[in-house]
Amino acid sequence: MTRIGFFSLLTLYVIETLAVIASFQIFTPIDCRLTGLETECRALRSVFISALCVVVALGLVIYGQKNAWRRFFEIFQNSDRENKWALIHLVGISIIFFPLLIIPNYNLNQDFIYVFLALSGGGLLAALGGLFWLLPPQKWWMWLKTDSPLLVLICALAALIPFLAKLIEPIWAIELISNATFQAVAFLLSALHQDVFVDPVRKWIGLPNFMVAVASQCSGIEGLALITGFMTIYAILFRDTLHQSRFWSVLWPLALIVSWIFNILRITVLIMIGEHFSPELAVNGFHSFAGWLLFTILALAVLFFAQSVPTFHRRSFVSQPKGKLRDDPVAALILPFILFMLSGIIVHAFWTFPALGYPLQVVVMAGALFWMRGALAPQIKLSFDPVSIGIGLLVGLIWVWFSGDPQGNTLGVDTLGSTALIVWALWRTLGTTLLVPLIEEAFFRGYILARLDTGKPSARLLAVALSTILFALLHGRIILAGIAGLLFAAAMLRRGRLGDAVIAHVVANTTVALAAWLTGQWSLI
Repeated sequence: MTRIGFFSLLTLYVIETLAVIASFQIFTPIDCRLTGLETECRALRSVFISALCVVVALGLVIYGQKNAWRRFFEIFQNSDRENKWALIHLVGISIIFFPLLIIPNYNLNQDFIYVFLALSGGGLLAALGGLFWLLPPQKWWMWLKTDSPLLVLICALAALIPFLAKLIEPIWAIELISNATFQAVAFLLSALHQDVFVDPVRKWIGLPNFMVAVASQCSGIEGLALITGFMTIYAILFRDTLHQSRFWSVLWPLALIVSWIFNILRITVLIMIGEHFSPELAVNGFHSFAGWLLFTILALAVLFFAQSVPTFHRRSFVSQPKGKLRDDPVAALILPFILFMLSGIIVHAFWTFPALGYPLQVVVMAGALFWMRGALAPQIKLSFDPVSIGIGLLVGLIWVWFSGDPQGNTLGVDTLGSTALIVWALWRTLGTTLLVPLIEEAFFRGYILARLDTGKPSARLLAVALSTILFALLHGRIILAGIAGLLFAAAMLRRGRLGDAVIAHVVANTTVALAAWLTGQWSLI
């Protein structure tokens, strides 16, 4: 098949995707909160957004890895298309749209179970059929094995972007950010309309005939996640030529500011549309995939700018031979954390009480660490250090003391029998005391902190601050986790050994686990 055939298939997929988005997000009144299956509904939405991010990431791979693209197209031209995959794809698309033909719009929320089954089942068939219609399974494996050792890492990073957006949603609760956003929107609206209503406390803003409560999940925070996620992917793809310090210290902050300004314009325009044209269209602009699509375009524009400006690239470099992914010391610090996060997404999507799916996460973490052990072990040199042990004990005691009221019932452990509870607690203890400290310290201190720390006081301060903030955001108790992150960073920087931070983290989590076993407050771990 020629290039025309290839791009014809891609065009078909894009049209189908836009049709699904329009049909289920714009032209139908589906609201996850009204379906009775809110968790499943939101999980399905997250999967679709993750797929969108992965597709964009694959586009970046094709652009950034010219040899991979040439090899892909050679395989594509020499492959026979199998009609069975085209049929599976078209059947999947038909299943997706079938509920819209038999269920009236006003009953879609009530009968959402059928919509959910059609979207999930039909979507899986359409995705697999479309993927293997493009290339048969064995040809995909041939390309991945030969030319793209980092492709799995890139796709995993892209799939995590919606989770990152969910993780940073609490930023919208920071009054400085939300108030500044609301005041900026009010300023723009006041230039176009006399009566502007703003209530930053309840997050309400609007005009006389159209007002909205801007919740965190539709506030535009996803733009920050998309910018950060795709810039990370770009930095990995162009790591041989990119001037990393300038890219992250200059372009990243500027891109976040541009995203914030873009979000102000987005909210302003949507409110004006709701006031003067169509409230339904405006609401869909807040709650549909429109925000993700717009911010994805913005993220790509930032990367185009980075590619076009010479100051973000080194003029000359020496290409290093690329080995296996499992032997890459940088991948060893990152990949286990990514797989840990992906396993978290899976248990949140398929378990009513996600904590009960923790044994699956333990298996994923152990497998990732075992697979990367050759590259990871030399970077984590463990030795007896009383100071690190003391730091860990201090962190553990602080965490237990300020943990608040027990919340074990929110984990769903009250649904387990006594034997099942003990088995679950053992899995949970194994993961939190041994595996999580290794994975989190490798990523936050071994990768983020070490990469940003150039030895200068200002760079070290930035490295500690950023790694601590990200670590704190990952954990529910931001202040306590922030203190822990600072102390773990201090443990590593004292002797320049990542193993000291791991020991401190292990001792801290073991202390917390011991308190959980003694008190039955399983929410501690």
